[in-house]
Order: sequence, then structure tokens, then C-alpha cells
Amino acid sequence: MADQQPTQQPPQQPQQPPAGPPPTGDQQQQQPPQQQPPQQQPPQQQQQQWGPPQQQWGPPQQQWGQQQQWGPPQGYPQQPQQWGPPQDQRGYPPPQQQQWGQPQQQWGAPPQGYPPQQQQWGAPPQGYPPQQQQQWGPPQQQWGQQPQGYPPQQQQQWGAPPQAGYQAPPQAGPSAQTYTGPSAPPSIGFVPNQGATSYNATNDVEAIRKACKGFNTDEKTLIATIVKLDPLQIESLNQKYTADTKKQLYSLIEDKTRGNLEDGLCALVRGPLNFYVWLVDRATKGIGTKETFLDLALLGRSNADMNAIKNAFKAKYSRKMESVVSDDLSGSEQRMFEMVISATRTEEGAGVNPTNVTAEVKALHNATEGRMGTDETEVSRIFVKSNDATILAIATEYERTYHVSVESLIKSEFSGHQKEALLYILRGVQDKAKRDAELIEGTMKGIGTKNEELAFRLIAAHWIPGAVPAIKASYSRLYGKDLVARVRDETSGDFERLLVAILNK
Repeated sequence: MADQQPTQQPPQQPQQPPAGPPPTGDQQQQQPPQQQPPQQQPPQQQQQQWGPPQQQWGPPQQQWGQQQQWGPPQGYPQQPQQWGPPQDQRGYPPPQQQQWGQPQQQWGAPPQGYPPQQQQWGAPPQGYPPQQQQQWGPPQQQWGQQPQGYPPQQQQQWGAPPQAGYQAPPQAGPSAQTYTGPSAPPSIGFVPNQGATSYNATNDVEAIRKACKGFNTDEKTLIATIVKLDPLQIESLNQKYTADTKKQLYSLIEDKTRGNLEDGLCALVRGPLNFYVWLVDRATKGIGTKETFLDLALLGRSNADMNAIKNAFKAKYSRKMESVVSDDLSGSEQRMFEMVISATRTEEGAGVNPTNVTAEVKALHNATEGRMGTDETEVSRIFVKSNDATILAIATEYERTYHVSVESLIKSEFSGHQKEALLYILRGVQDKAKRDAELIEGTMKGIGTKNEELAFRLIAAHWIPGAVPAIKASYSRLYGKDLVARVRDETSGDFERLLVAILNK
């Protein structure tokens, strides 16, 4: 107030104890600097943490707590947030609940979304966006979201249940080194002799026999009849044709067609399981190894699908597939494919173990940049033994820790087929549709077209519902042109009709 004067204050005012209230505004003006109360203590430690507690992932001082773990302890969120597909491979989750943020994959997309905001790696400024539809990777890398990824898992995926998402491990399950997760059943078309119960093949068998009758073959009818069928219907068609004629359907196709059309139709008629068995034999037969076929047939497979391929190969060729492939390779490349064929990957249902991710990031660094030379076998182990979600987490955390992308790391440390195989795996967990669009373009780029590889890559995608539309959309974004038109420009005749029919199915 106006009648208060400084002379009314005592010459020396006792110092306020630290726990007492701060002096009033008038009192602060009259006190010498040394008599001011000590400054307030800084906020408690939890208010100084980097990012929200649930978003911590960084230096050791920012350890994972109960609210900072990747999803529920040792696994993924509860059922509404399950991993979607993708397998075949690399799955397909429904966009609202099972998006593969990268995906998929898996084939399979698969695959498959990532956990909600409180479960993302790192805070938003240094990690990925917090929104559920934007988890893990840029939008174009989401698995299971049209048009960037493959479709929902319930339609099909490589190496995961055809009609259900991945299961979360027990709430207090062990680490990823000892817990591999619930085993996924074989993908659609990977169970021997499993046909479609609701499909009657009689009319299609008759149409094929009529198209092949006499000296002239009706290729258009063959294409239209075979391309429309899914893997289980193809098996039913084979069984019905054999029952009626005592012969194999692919033998009829071989007799009545030639060249690239024959290769494509026979691949379709064999169905997924027998096609990949045949493709491994094709890759290893003769002089040299056809590495692209080996990668297409084997890399990224679930344990169940790999075992199905191995068993079918042994039944058809009376030789172990692991021995055939191993004899055709050497060195670290040989050791890599021995691990691939062993079918000992961590199941997708095991989820991501943050402790294991940290250890694998360090192991990857120690095997490459952290030493003289490269430990190719150790790097292969990390990529071959981990599930897709863990590979993606390792790649993201490695770049955050060492400021080097894993793709550029692979390119600088490897060469030849092993480099291409590792990149095939890595790009598959990031964005399968984009990876496959680039590989398909590679078969047509430059002088001449790799017709056989082009057909096999399109047929491999054809087995997965929704994969072809996703690849077409990704191709259009990447190259600014329509994939169907591109294929028309590079092919002709009945072979062109076959590939266009696959793309327009």
C-alpha cells in the first residue's frame, strides 16, 4: 500500500528456511541478494526424461520400464492389435487393427499393425509418427494397407494362419532366444493334396481337355480356365484330371504348349508347393546356380512352409533339398542357405523382444563396421533366424544408434548373391510390394526381357490374394506408368495374354 515505507522493515530480516514459503513481492524488493531464499529444486527425474515414459528407447539411462516396453511384456498387444499376417511372407493385416507398419509380408504380408503410440520406438521427433496407421516406417512401407502393402491376413499369408492373426506370447514369457512363439501352420497351398471343398472341377477339366483336343490348341481357353483358380482349386483340378485320365495335368500342358507360355502355365498348374519344389531343382540343375530362383523359392518362408517344401522335394527327387542346395553353393553363402533351410526362424507370434533387439544391433555392428573385415555368417544368422518384426526393429534401431542405414551397410560389406539375398530379406520386411515391383521392373529393364523370371515373379504374387494389385499400385508410384502396359510392351502373343490375365485377375 502507499503508506508502507521501507524504513518500517527491520534492518535485518531473518533468512527464510528452505522449506518455508517465498517472501512477498515487497519483501523481495527490500532484501539484499544474499538474503534471497535459495532457488527451488529442479523437477523430479521423471519430469526430465526424454519423451513420454512410454516412448523411451535410447541410451542406457533411458532403460525400458514396465511402461516403456515394446508392447505387453515380451510380446505384442492384445488381440485387437495383433500382428496381421503377411506369409507368405514376408502378410496381410486388416488396415484398422492389423496393419503392418513397416510388413509383410511377408509375403504375407505380410506382411501384417504395429503397437499404438505408447509402444513406438523412440519419441516422435526421432522415431516414427505416433498415429497407429503410421507406425514403423513411412506410409508407403505399411504392410496390409492398399495400395502400399499386401492385403489382410485372413485372406492368406505365407507362413501364418490363413484366418487368424498372430498370437501373442505369454505375458511373462521368456526372451526371444528361448521362446520362438506359437508355430504357424502351413500357408494355403502348402499342405499336400489339400483341395477346395466347395469347388467342382468337372467343368474346368472338360474345358481343358477340349482345348487340347486335336492338333490345334486353344491357348486362350487354357489361360482363362487356369488363371482364375486359387491354390486349393488348382489342387482339386489336378486330382480330378488325374482321376479321369490317369495322367498328370502339367504333362498335358507340356505336350500342347511351347516356350514361355508352357513355363507359365505349368508353373500355375503345379500350385505353390510343387512350383517352389520344382523351382529349387531348376535353380540348382546344370552348370551354375540360378540365384534369383533360389531366393524366390526359399527366402522369407515360415518354418512350416520350409518344412513342407523340404518334404515335398525329398518325395519328388529322392534327395534331401538341403544337400542339393549346399552342394551348389560355397563359403558364407552356403552357410547362409543351410540356416535358411533348417527352418529354425523365430516365429512371428513371438513378437519383438527389446533386449534381444539391443543385443542383435550390437552384434550386427561388431560383425561389420566394428571390426576389420566382415563376419558374413554372423550377419546372415541375424537376418535368417529373426522374425520379420525383429528384423525391422533391428534395422530401425541400428540406424538410430550408428547413423547408418542397414541397407547401405549391406551394400558396403557384401557383394554378389549374398548381398542380393540379404537385401531381398530386408526390403521384404520394409515394403514387400515395393520390393517386388522393383524386381519385376528389373526383368524388363534394358535390352531384352527375362521372360522366365518375369513370369515366375508374377505367378508367385498371383498365389497371394491382393498382392498383385498392391504391386501394380506400387509400380505406378515408383515409375509413373502402368504395369500392365509395361508388360504388354515387353511381351507378345499368348505369353502376353497369360501375364496380362494374371495382372488383371
